[in-house]
Amino acid sequence: MASRPFRVGRSRTGLGLFATEIIPKGTIIAEYRGRRLRNEEADKLADRGNKYLYEVNSRWTIDGSNRRNLARYGNHSCRPNAESDVTRQSKVIIRAIKKIRPGDEITYDYGEDYFDLIIKPIGCKCDKCREKRAEKRRIARKKRLTKLARAARKAEREKVAQVEAKRAAAAASKKKSSSKTKSKKTGAKKVLSKPPKPVVSRQAVPQAPVLDVSEQRKAA
Repeated sequence: MASRPFRVGRSRTGLGLFATEIIPKGTIIAEYRGRRLRNEEADKLADRGNKYLYEVNSRWTIDGSNRRNLARYGNHSCRPNAESDVTRQSKVIIRAIKKIRPGDEITYDYGEDYFDLIIKPIGCKCDKCREKRAEKRRIARKKRLTKLARAARKAEREKVAQVEAKRAAAAASKKKSSSKTKSKKTGAKKVLSKPPKPVVSRQAVPQAPVLDVSEQRKAA
């Protein structure tokens, strides 16, 4: 194996380390190098924005901001293929925790404190977190589409119900109108079927002539 089984290349978060050959599990990939600082001084640098500080113990911290420290390009991952460790000589090493294939990005977990202070506010961009966010978006999209589909089915059912109600009302109105027309026709037939009443002709009855009293005497 070559002395440097990786290269520095472009990553989602900027620059990263990528394997150039198979790296077996347990292999020491690189050493995190830099000047040693007292933790008090390192805290001041951290307040100024230095993100390459690695605390070795309760007294010392390694400032790995120098570009010759290639291990500084190893990015964080919540599902890493390497880990950082402090040796007995107080050296910080990056070691493979699984078999790393050529082209794979070499990542390790930066630790809970660094994650909460630096990474979490801007969002982790590792593959695991990206997959989680993608899964959440997929589930949210599925729920949204299911909700829209339910609303569409409900609207369709309501529309069908309204159409059926209108048809039923129109049929009832038509039936009622037909019944009234039939009733009127039946009543007219009954009136026409009644026999005509006999017409009694009133002829003038001849009356006896009224005579005066003088004429009655003459006649007598």
